[in-house]
Amino acid sequence: MITKQVFLERKAVRSRQIQKLEEELKDLRKVVVDEGNYPTVEQIYERIGEFRELWGAAVTSEEKNRALKKLVERIVYDRKGNRVELTVCYK
Repeated sequence: MITKQVFLERKAVRSRQIQKLEEELKDLRKVVVDEGNYPTVEQIYERIGEFRELWGAAVTSEEKNRALKKLVERIVYDRKGNRVELTVCYK
């Protein structure tokens, strides 16, 4: 037998643990979805080959940017205080 107070305390602790685990599960589901979008090794080699051909033939900055876009989808800058985190998202 336990008192109502002890039961409520245990319930509160369990509720916080469940909430934390649900948040972790949500984050893990995002990772699984993101990993499913990764290109295969063959696709990576193909894109690098295309990039090298375009970069080698590029004369202007615009042509070089177009070549780079064959590899890089976007660049994300995240400022945290005085620090900037850079994330490169490849195609």
